[in-house]
Amino acid sequence: MNFLLSTIFLLLLSSLGKAEEAATYFRDQKHSTVKWGEVDIKSFLSLKDWRDLTAQRELVPEWEGIIRERNNREVVGYFLQCIDNCHIDRGTSFFSPSFRTPLYEGDEIQTIGESYAWIFLLDGTMVRLSPNSSMNINEFNIGIKENFINVRINTGNILWLSRSEILLEEQNTKETDVLFFPSALYEAQIVPDRKKYDEDSLIDLIEEKQSVLKHYMKLNQMIVDNNKMTKSKKTYSFIVAPNMTIMGYDLSVELISLMGGKTYFKKRSPKLLGLKGEVLEEDTYIQMRGFENTELSKVESDKWLEVDEKGRSLNTLNDEDKIYFFAMGEFITKHIPTILMARELMLAQYSELCFREKYNLKQMAELHGYRVWGQLKSDAKKEDLELRLDFLKEYFRRVETTNLLSSSHFRDRLKARGEVMKSMEYDSYFFLKALNAYYSYVDVPESSDNSEVLNSTSKTIWKRMHGIR
Repeated sequence: MNFLLSTIFLLLLSSLGKAEEAATYFRDQKHSTVKWGEVDIKSFLSLKDWRDLTAQRELVPEWEGIIRERNNREVVGYFLQCIDNCHIDRGTSFFSPSFRTPLYEGDEIQTIGESYAWIFLLDGTMVRLSPNSSMNINEFNIGIKENFINVRINTGNILWLSRSEILLEEQNTKETDVLFFPSALYEAQIVPDRKKYDEDSLIDLIEEKQSVLKHYMKLNQMIVDNNKMTKSKKTYSFIVAPNMTIMGYDLSVELISLMGGKTYFKKRSPKLLGLKGEVLEEDTYIQMRGFENTELSKVESDKWLEVDEKGRSLNTLNDEDKIYFFAMGEFITKHIPTILMARELMLAQYSELCFREKYNLKQMAELHGYRVWGQLKSDAKKEDLELRLDFLKEYFRRVETTNLLSSSHFRDRLKARGEVMKSMEYDSYFFLKALNAYYSYVDVPESSDNSEVLNSTSKTIWKRMHGIR
């Protein structure tokens, strides 16, 4: 018996050793692909199971590389800021994130109750979650020609803002998402004017401040500086909701996905985003549900569109009351230079590896923990990233259609028993707290003399130490 066990063990070591010779190890991965804490002893010591496993691996010589890539979870971005109670579900546990908490593929981000969150993705995409919202980050792929992001919007109100290299219109308008003041990133905060004036002079007192305008000017300069790194490399976003999938390059869209109900969304045009000049707008496509529905439809900009509960029909929203209600929530993110400043600061710090002109594949895996993909559109045969996109279109259409049918049958059974399953409704709790913060926010008063500036009015770290927000 001992001889048999020794033979099996030596054979296992031999097979692992041969595979490791050509293996590429991702950063922080162990040499062994065996999950020792989850090993079934009887199966592991079974000669029959070992023989069957070896036969399967001989059919796929690159089996170890596939396992390593599947087990590798890449960093996709960082948490910027949470108001109140946010959760990150990772594996079988969850925790509350803080500033710069790394986000990995497979993470689910939730805002509990009246909570809000901004997150930064490595390509420069900013994502805002309103209260009672949930999103899964399925994958983030660095490609040779473009980056690729795949997420699922589970429920709630979520804003997806891809980074553009175009400069913003410089304006002196009050910021709207002031709920996040003071910013978690100190360097992103607006610098108030500190000019002296005579309090006896009415002209000086009513003269308009230029703080926000200067903030926009500084933001535009940072965009110019970072464009030297990004070099017009685009991102293809693939956003899945229960009853639709929306996709495209440089996608900026607000989605309202109501659990058990309809999905509403609005693609923001360059003009609505406040970009300068005439900007060529990228096409965005939507895929509906249905086992036979493989067609993609082009999405119009600056219109609220609705998708029915079954994911079979797409229509322009004509309900004026709902449009007005959505506009109130949309207003909160209309002028957000501080959030965009934080984006540029974090982009410069974390994102260089997403925008390289040439990649050393082994170095990217071993030093940074990333696999480098091909490109979406190639003159020759389809590369891996395009094949991946084709697979995701088919996979999510089928899976989500099945889920919708199952929930529909369940709803019908409840109805037959005289019970009702309530669908989630869009209400003011998605934006009310942020809107109240906007109307109640008052700029820090500026001193007109040479008196000491108090920490309580200017120092963010001091405020946090003393529980002041």
